[in-house]
Amino acid sequence: MNTGESLKMLRQQQGMSQTELSIKSGVLQTTISAIERGTDPTGRTLVSLAKALNVSTDKLLKFESKQAANH
Repeated sequence: MNTGESLKMLRQQQGMSQTELSIKSGVLQTTISAIERGTDPTGRTLVSLAKALNVSTDKLLKFESKQAANH
């Protein structure tokens, strides 16, 4: 699972739309959409999204790290 997939899963678990997450995080909805489609977020964007979702940045990245460790 990559960062975008993790973001989408966490956002949906909290019942948030991309627009709601955008408002809460201050990150443009188009940026959230791009990340969920596979674009890598900047560090600042990652921090903003993690805060809005009440998770650590590690939680957003952990799935990708686990996959990399398995290869």
